[in-house]
Amino acid sequence: MRALGLSAMPGARSSLALFFLIGISLSSLGPLLPLFEQQSGAGPSSSYLVISGYFGGSLLAMLALSRGRLAGSGAIRFAIVVYAVGCAGLFFSPDLRLSVLCACLSGFGAGLGSMNVNMAFARRRNGVALVNLVNAVFALGTVAGPLIASLSLRAGAAHGLLAVAVIALVCFGAAATATWPDEVSERRDDAERSGVPRRALTGFLLLYLCYGGVETGIGSWAAAHLVSQGNTAADAAVLVACFWGATAVSKAATVVFTRRWSAPVLVVGGLVGAAGGLVLAAVPHAAVIGYLVTGLALGPVFPTGLAWIAQAGGGTRLSGAAVLASMTGSIVFPAVISRLVVTGYIAAVPLLIATIALGGAAAGAATRAARTSRAVPPADPH
Repeated sequence: MRALGLSAMPGARSSLALFFLIGISLSSLGPLLPLFEQQSGAGPSSSYLVISGYFGGSLLAMLALSRGRLAGSGAIRFAIVVYAVGCAGLFFSPDLRLSVLCACLSGFGAGLGSMNVNMAFARRRNGVALVNLVNAVFALGTVAGPLIASLSLRAGAAHGLLAVAVIALVCFGAAATATWPDEVSERRDDAERSGVPRRALTGFLLLYLCYGGVETGIGSWAAAHLVSQGNTAADAAVLVACFWGATAVSKAATVVFTRRWSAPVLVVGGLVGAAGGLVLAAVPHAAVIGYLVTGLALGPVFPTGLAWIAQAGGGTRLSGAAVLASMTGSIVFPAVISRLVVTGYIAAVPLLIATIALGGAAAGAATRAARTSRAVPPADPH
């Protein structure tokens, strides 16, 4: 932490705490679906709307930012308040429609706050290291989320989300990140002027669309699938936490892998490996191992894909479009998966998600084959 100069960066520690909380809330929604169903009297076919509402709110935040709105310290404070209100509302809401609205508020606040803070970290000279640190802290939150959800399920109320709401209000210091100087503006402008062939552009967007469906599909429905195999809802939440833990481990190990394999190989290979793990998860009594393998393979895909975009000559606009595509997949694919659950084919859920992963791998392979000769040269680490 000291080596990265965080102690001299106002708002850095509050930002890390905020990202940890966002990780908790995101990964706890899937395991908490049985609780939302119980509170509202809704069935699985409707409860998934809570998750779609969360990502719908995040999508709205990205759209607002892409239009140059809701940026700066005031926007970060506003985002934290909206996020806290949404999380608290999910605890108190007795009605599904109100729960969906609160999830949308929570997702909007999380998306708006995280993107503003992420951009502030990325503008520092050591931005790559800082953004990876933020990603690691977020990953730790996604591990803690299902564990906290397991305790909430045993208590019969989403106390974890209420605690997140209260603690988030202590993170107003994150707004100070908006005052940090832009130390890499010239380098970023050079990236913006570089072009990406249309075929590669389409491939990147399809890749991230499928990635969003895979990650959110697992986070939303892995617990239900594990319950269908005889696990309790609380135990399933713990097992989902193991999946998120595997993604965190693989993200930390990516630094070693990048010395041997290129970004395209890591991304495409990760999606293929995730598909293999999901096929294994569909086998009775092998689901736990399958989800662990999936987490290990899937973890590096998102951040490594962003690095690939930069190497291919893409700037911040393409990176933002990729995030939007991922969020779109996070909304659309869980809705499709829910149809399998409603019709009694929950055992086939891992196979459907595996198919989505293979679609993303195919898009990545097509992108790799496209001509991306106008790539941005790697920065001199010295």
